[in-house]
Amino acid sequence: MDLLRIDINGDDESRLFRKVSWRILPVLCVCYVFSFLDRTNVGYAQLQMRDELGFGDAVFGLGVSVFFIGYALFEVPSNMLLSRIGVRKTFLRILILWGLASAAMIFVKTPAQFYVVRFLVGVFEAGFVPGVLYYLTLWYPKRRIAQVTAIFYMSYTLAPILAGPAAGAIMTWLDGALQLHGWQWLYLLEGLPCLPLGVMAYLLLSESPKEARWLTERERGELEQLLSQDRAGHGHARMRDAIFDARVWVLGLIVFLVVFGVFALSFWKPTLLRGMGLTVMQVGLAATIPALCGAAAAVLMGRHSDKTGERRWHFAIAAMVGAIGMLCASMFPHDPVMTIVCLTLASIGMSSAYAVFWAMPASILSGPSAAAGIAVITTIGSSSGAVAPLLVGVLKTLTGGFTASLYVLSGALACAAVIFAYYFRDDAGARRVANSASHTSAA
Repeated sequence: MDLLRIDINGDDESRLFRKVSWRILPVLCVCYVFSFLDRTNVGYAQLQMRDELGFGDAVFGLGVSVFFIGYALFEVPSNMLLSRIGVRKTFLRILILWGLASAAMIFVKTPAQFYVVRFLVGVFEAGFVPGVLYYLTLWYPKRRIAQVTAIFYMSYTLAPILAGPAAGAIMTWLDGALQLHGWQWLYLLEGLPCLPLGVMAYLLLSESPKEARWLTERERGELEQLLSQDRAGHGHARMRDAIFDARVWVLGLIVFLVVFGVFALSFWKPTLLRGMGLTVMQVGLAATIPALCGAAAAVLMGRHSDKTGERRWHFAIAAMVGAIGMLCASMFPHDPVMTIVCLTLASIGMSSAYAVFWAMPASILSGPSAAAGIAVITTIGSSSGAVAPLLVGVLKTLTGGFTASLYVLSGALACAAVIFAYYFRDDAGARRVANSASHTSAA
């Protein structure tokens, strides 16, 4: 076997993965931005839909929850199908169907219609994120996966940066054009682009390194060698093992607690800031600050975690920073400047923890088991999207503000930090995974 071994130095390896990243990451990141734009659109669209359709907090809260119910129910089936029909066809199906369903929001007139359309958007979008995470495991070794995942998730943090100003401009300047309200234009202009994106993903992505004609024969051999070395002796042999692995379910609980705050704020942040006297345009601009800082922090934290090979404390400290940010935000219910500062701190913590987190599933799962295991984890995490916005809406109705909700979000992040640090505290956890990746790198 040594006769078939390709000698790869550090510069060649870096050049190879740089080429891979520039090919696949831009496509995946742009698609993810549009998936998150749909979710943030509901938060901005409600600023007009409340008056024009008469929808209240309960309607919007339930509508957001219904989306995630559909998303969670079909996430595992979607990824099971992915392992049979391939990544390219799966992404094509998902992007086209969710784009059409999102654009169909312009026809909503009643709460029942709102619920049905949001449920369908969730069903059609299900499987995209776990599909991407599984796809990345086909291209990157464990020692590189945290930074790559951070870059992918950074694109979600960029969505609010684009969504805020875009939503404010569209809803203000296009309101009444062609007899459509501003919120209708918002859904139309940010839903239909998913159709060409689906075609683009199908044409530009390759199923695996073996089929990547944009790599030279030597580059394909180098990549396959690095990946085979990395996976030797690790991961589950069967998909069924991943689904019944306790670690998968613990990781699902942890990500549930982290994204609890992400989903709650993505929907309610516009209302929170609007209630402090900001205009729709000001709300959109102010919302970009936490998102931008969170995006930068996620990349830096992911890079440092990969460099040191340490996951446990990177995650725990980041999640605790997010908890502190949420707690501090509750102390300034009428001060928009301090609220934005505190939410920025929370965003830095949540985004960094989220980026580091996804190095763990990639480390303990490989092959067919990765698709199922990651789908289980993301399904559990996504279910927080059905709970968080609704819970915040209920607490807002009961208390008249967001203070109690911020306490809950802070507590969720603190619990995530404690559980992760405790569960992966010894050689059976995160440290062993990181060390095994480092040893593979040195082989």
